[in-house]
Amino acid sequence: MRYIIMHVCSLIGGVVVASEYFETGRATTKGDVYSYGVVLLELLTGKRPTDESFLENGTRLVTWVKETMEEKREEHAVDGALASFPAEEVKFVFTVAEKCLESDPRDRPTMVQVAKMLEQAKLA
Repeated sequence: MRYIIMHVCSLIGGVVVASEYFETGRATTKGDVYSYGVVLLELLTGKRPTDESFLENGTRLVTWVKETMEEKREEHAVDGALASFPAEEVKFVFTVAEKCLESDPRDRPTMVQVAKMLEQAKLA
């Protein structure tokens, strides 16, 4: 059961938490990075982690987006409200979100690194 939970983004009291929270019961900065990645996905897709379409299909926002990215079909996940933004910039933010959502907390960037990535994209 522990390994099933490890890769699942869950909601506790309406707050998104990283799956490792269930193992340790402690909030961490790397867990915050995971949560930030989920927020980025919400902004990019216009969908909430609790969207009924995910529940009906037995999936989650994070899983759905990761599968879409593996298939190189990010454009299918993008909220139509972002249509006026350059596709390269939107794809870059998906990449940042993906890094924030790494299963192993040690592989996630720090929030400082995330901020630098997003700032560099803004300057490019």
